[in-house]
Amino acid sequence: MPREIVEHEEVTLAQVKKLLTQRKKDGELSFQQKITLEHASTFAKMTPSVSEKLVEKLIKKYSLSRSLAVQVVNIAPTTMEELKTILDPRNTDLTEEQLVEIVDLVLKGKS
Repeated sequence: MPREIVEHEEVTLAQVKKLLTQRKKDGELSFQQKITLEHASTFAKMTPSVSEKLVEKLIKKYSLSRSLAVQVVNIAPTTMEELKTILDPRNTDLTEEQLVEIVDLVLKGKS
């Protein structure tokens, strides 16, 4: 029987991995959960705590929406060109210097 949705919030792949790993300990995962856990395990590039801190920093310091900040963390761009493909320059007021700062933050989070 499906569970009731109590809360809706975008989370990073690292957080998805952590949540599903914990749920797996409590019982068997559904087919969709198993596939999602496999995907998150393959593509998560940071730890859950680092990814959440980076999301919060991107929201506060650069005024990104939560969904956009989560996408930046999930994709973890390593160059400005990659970052620019995620952030639409027409919808953000970020300077070149701020874009460089974001890439540096992502690189630090991945290490």
